[in-house]
Amino acid sequence: MPENSEYLSSFRPRSRQPSAADLCIAVPCMTPEETNEKVMEVFSRHRDLVSLPVVEGRRPIGLINRNIFLSQMSKPFRQELYGRKSCIAFMDKEPLIVDAALDIDALTFRTVEYGEKALSDGFIITQQGEFAGVSNGLQLMRVVADTQASRNRQIMHSIEYASVIQQSTLRSSLDALARVCPEAHLVWEPRDVVGGDFYQFGTEADGWFATVADCTGHGVPGAFMTLIASTSLSQAIEQHGARDPGRLLGSVNRSIKHMLGQVGGKDGMPGSDDGMDAACFWFEPATGKLVFSGARLSLFLLRPDGAIEVVDGQRKGVGYVDSEFDFVWSNQTMELCPGSLVFVSTDGLFDQVGGPRAIAMGKRRVRELLLDQREGTPTQVNQAVLHSLREWQGEHHRRDDLTFFCFRT
Repeated sequence: MPENSEYLSSFRPRSRQPSAADLCIAVPCMTPEETNEKVMEVFSRHRDLVSLPVVEGRRPIGLINRNIFLSQMSKPFRQELYGRKSCIAFMDKEPLIVDAALDIDALTFRTVEYGEKALSDGFIITQQGEFAGVSNGLQLMRVVADTQASRNRQIMHSIEYASVIQQSTLRSSLDALARVCPEAHLVWEPRDVVGGDFYQFGTEADGWFATVADCTGHGVPGAFMTLIASTSLSQAIEQHGARDPGRLLGSVNRSIKHMLGQVGGKDGMPGSDDGMDAACFWFEPATGKLVFSGARLSLFLLRPDGAIEVVDGQRKGVGYVDSEFDFVWSNQTMELCPGSLVFVSTDGLFDQVGGPRAIAMGKRRVRELLLDQREGTPTQVNQAVLHSLREWQGEHHRRDDLTFFCFRT
């Protein structure tokens, strides 16, 4: 009986992806000259052996399945008829044979294509055409599961570090907001660790600027879009100043279209019909003047007398293939009395499905909630909104990134 190879996975470098070698198990093997009596003896001695390979020289030629072999040999007179005959009598002549270097992904596809037999009976592993060992479907599934878990951990580590980077890019805006409006409050909750919502605050001598924006996508794609959009917005502010929000949205629109090949209403990069919705405003504390411009997002204004107004943005997104290159977002100017409450949010709040009928939370419920919290501080208002959202969501999946901002004049 030929000697078997050593367990090949012990030679796998740490940096190499798993392969068939990592599944290879040294087992006894037969030659065509050996009898079925010898096969019976080997199966009796190795009770955990599912299949027994047959080799000619060092080349594998078949696989004897334990259950099939024992079933055949247990029939009347089979011992007498076949006991001294060659072991190839009950051998599967077309087993799955793979090279030790075959990677796990390719091995999985080969095994599935080969059918149930390869999963139940196992398969033979060779090295440079010579018999090395065997493996089975259970071992393969374990390695696939471990490999997938390892890949998922690597992806999550990358995403978690991307979250650190994304939050770092937003930190200067929070610092600016804290300087000009200490009582303002912001909620920013990406759905998937990183996300497609971002905010931006900036200050000048006589006022400050704010943007709450919702870029295309969630997770990593959304985070990429926030970098594109926030960088474009920063460049627009440097070029035009912060007092004209509508002009800034137009500038960001042109920049996104250039960067993503959307100029002329045609998508120059397949699948890049991307952009952002945004609520932008400039506020002058000394005069109470607020200039708002919105791209598919609204501004809620609660005045001291209890009147609440929803100031809708224009129904045109920034970027995207169907937004005109030279589209102009208009400004809406409001005079705010001391004590007025301003609230802006991305669609993650309004579109969240929940409640007894599994419907969107909607702007009407948010409006009623703001009225109920008319006497609250910005922090209290936002915490009440967040609590209401979570109650509304219940067991439903979070649909979108979440960002909303509140301040009182």
